[in-house]
Amino acid sequence: MTEPRSIVERYLAAFGAGDVEAAMALIQPQAIWQVDGDPVVGTVGIFRGRDAVRAWQTRFPSCFRPIDFSVDRLIAAGEDVMVLGHFRHRVVSTGAIVDSDYAIRFTVRDGLISRYQIFEDSLLIAGAHGSDSVARRASINGTIYGWDDTGAGAPVLFLHGLFLDRHFWSHQTTTLADRRRCIAFDMPGHGASGWRDGLDLDGIAEDIALWIKEHCRQPVTIVGHSQGGMIALRVAARHRSLVDRLVLVNTSARAENPDRLDGWRHRRSSLRQSEAERGEVMRGIQQLTTARYWIESHPEEVAAEHAAMMRHDPALLVKAIDAAAIARPDITGLLGSIDVPVDILSGVLDQATPPALGEEIARGVADGRHVTVPYAAHHLPVEVPEWVTQVVAGRPG
Repeated sequence: MTEPRSIVERYLAAFGAGDVEAAMALIQPQAIWQVDGDPVVGTVGIFRGRDAVRAWQTRFPSCFRPIDFSVDRLIAAGEDVMVLGHFRHRVVSTGAIVDSDYAIRFTVRDGLISRYQIFEDSLLIAGAHGSDSVARRASINGTIYGWDDTGAGAPVLFLHGLFLDRHFWSHQTTTLADRRRCIAFDMPGHGASGWRDGLDLDGIAEDIALWIKEHCRQPVTIVGHSQGGMIALRVAARHRSLVDRLVLVNTSARAENPDRLDGWRHRRSSLRQSEAERGEVMRGIQQLTTARYWIESHPEEVAAEHAAMMRHDPALLVKAIDAAAIARPDITGLLGSIDVPVDILSGVLDQATPPALGEEIARGVADGRHVTVPYAAHHLPVEVPEWVTQVVAGRPG
């Protein structure tokens, strides 16, 4: 008699190929099919008998469009076979993308499958049937992180700078989502992300590395702006297997210039005061980080950015300033440990992280290339969005 493992392997091959009849030929007449979760999902329920299972098999493509499905391990024990793996599917009704690890328990008797039960992230799947939102949220090492996850293909992770949020990358993620999986995080202290006692840039880098290890099936490209670039450097230096490329935008490997620390302390203090004072701090940051001509020619975008900056929790933003500016250590000693391709973009008009700091990174890593962008300052992803998108899309010759 054919071994249970072989039967399951044949079933998985037939199901993956969309061959319903080949799959049904491996299922007992009174087989039980169990998919737990919210019945809003068309594939959820307990089904018995070949006719019911055939209807489930036929209905699956109208509910989900597979993007990726991997089998990591098959574990056979007597008549039971456990299949462990990962999937990424598009929900047909909403267009939302869901991804989850899974475990399927098959029971095989007399050479046919008599029982099937899948364990997966049923909460995420149910939510995706009610909304096309790409927003996700989870606790990593005790800190809540929010992020957007969209698109399909090799993963690209976007990390923004101080005072911003994940929407800073909207042009890049929207443009690239047809060919890359785009993940844009809110950094701790910003947007939907929280904070924990003792957190610093090293701690954030370890959180991000842990998330990559658990949520990505292959090395990622990390695109980091300012503070986000500082975190990206740490991840690449200390977790080489998780990263295949860096794109760094307006960033530095050095501690903050001592001449600027009083200015940061003043901003830090003002954030704790009235809303009007916070508003002035944010306007001052915009004037410092964005070219004047861009501010004058994009009033709606400037107003939207200011509103987003004002939505941050000031108590958490103060902690982020401490970590990313006031207490930021020098990490130039890590540069020699980075051997993935690194592209660094610097705005010629950038006052926060002048081009010399980007050039220093390019010289310090094994495979670095530095490009200065004319007529732009510290916020290149919004000032010259197409330029940044082209660099992220691929390393031109």
